[in-house]
Amino acid sequence: MKKWYQPIQSLGRRLFDKDHDNRIKWAEIYLAVGGVLHRALVEVPRRRAAVRRQQHDLPVSRIRETPLLPGDIIYTPSSESTYYAGHMGILGMDGRVYHVHPFGPVFSDTVEWYIKRFYVGDRFVVFRSRQPQAGEQAARWAQDHYRQVTAYRLHTGLDNIQRNYCSKFIYQAYLFTSGIDIWAKGRARTRQGYIYPFRIVKSKELDLIASYYREAPASS
Repeated sequence: MKKWYQPIQSLGRRLFDKDHDNRIKWAEIYLAVGGVLHRALVEVPRRRAAVRRQQHDLPVSRIRETPLLPGDIIYTPSSESTYYAGHMGILGMDGRVYHVHPFGPVFSDTVEWYIKRFYVGDRFVVFRSRQPQAGEQAARWAQDHYRQVTAYRLHTGLDNIQRNYCSKFIYQAYLFTSGIDIWAKGRARTRQGYIYPFRIVKSKELDLIASYYREAPASS
């Protein structure tokens, strides 16, 4: 098996071999280093995550076995398909997933189509408000206001709907309707800052309902 450090080792020998006729190009250095970083930062964590999935997560094809409710949040942690930032959407009253996306800037997807936007191996964690009425209010707000988003921007103004991103939109859906700050960062007073997707796992206002992973399609 090829070791993770072998591309760097080979490149190092060429750099210090004075008799080597081939000139090292910067592209080779970039690709060699990039390959090592990708294996260390992406492939190794992905293999470890796969082991955890086998122990805790269900295949996402079973996501309908647990009824999804208005206001539920589907969160995908950092992965290649989320540009290593994480992503999330909120279920509307109609059962569709409303989410702000770089290529949208907004989408209204069925749950099944939403899942197809992600890669095999990605996780989907379902969170639910501890107050059912708050979840329904947030769902209705998201469904009524998603078209007001005109640009995907990491805008610090937490009252600004037009310039938005995935976690901020969901933050607004809850705060603007029931007054619940599901990120519990006290930004309701400052009205400025960033809403980081990964912090949802620490919310005291939400319950973790279930977690899934996108399995590889069945071979024919």
